[in-house]
Amino acid sequence: MWPFGKNAQGRLEDALKDQELTAKLGLKVSVKDKVAAISGQVPNERYKNLLKALATGINGIDDVDLSGITVAEEGQGAAAQTGTMAAPVPIGTQAGAQSVAQPVAADPSALAKAALAGIKQEPSLQNNPLDVLQKGSTVVLRGAVDDQGEFDKARAIALAVPGVTGVDVTGLQVIANASALNVTDKDGDIVYTVKSGDTLSHIALKYYGSAGRTSYMKIAEANGISDPNKIRVGQVLKIPGTTQGPDQVLA
Repeated sequence: MWPFGKNAQGRLEDALKDQELTAKLGLKVSVKDKVAAISGQVPNERYKNLLKALATGINGIDDVDLSGITVAEEGQGAAAQTGTMAAPVPIGTQAGAQSVAQPVAADPSALAKAALAGIKQEPSLQNNPLDVLQKGSTVVLRGAVDDQGEFDKARAIALAVPGVTGVDVTGLQVIANASALNVTDKDGDIVYTVKSGDTLSHIALKYYGSAGRTSYMKIAEANGISDPNKIRVGQVLKIPGTTQGPDQVLA
């Protein structure tokens, strides 16, 4: 979960609810072995590309299984929503340019995909725990980067994508060594493997910047550890996110 507050499945479910085109489809989601399985009915084939883009923009999800997706027959069920699959995007940057809706075949997740591709091509950013999503013509960046320089670089890359009018970084944090801590399990959750000399306090300090009881007990409770002084080398611990969002400070 760290540093997002929710696991990969929960974040993908939120992304589907936040996307106007998928919000009312009632799609089901599960994540296993870093593959997101999405099931339900969509209005047309183009929605599959949208689902792939949404899922692969989530940290901890490497692939998408759409075998559970069915496409509504023309004029039936969800197909009633198919008038267009367009999203208003500013076209052109010169004086007098007008904002027009993209054609039916347009990809409403194109800006997020372009921003994600740019971030993955930047060596200093490619291993950071980042979600890259899109709301309208705004790219949304959530997660963590190692330092302020990387924060500014991620924002600049997203903002440089043609058609992007803004970048939402309210859920993006600066956490020392975030890229080194970005290890995910088969469910797409952040995990840490206990090494010799580790204590829960030391582990909490790595992730939360605090070694206090609130921090290390959060990890203990998430992993069913009754005695926080008893962890073993090789033990794999899930690292929970904060309950009140990424800006909550743990003590």
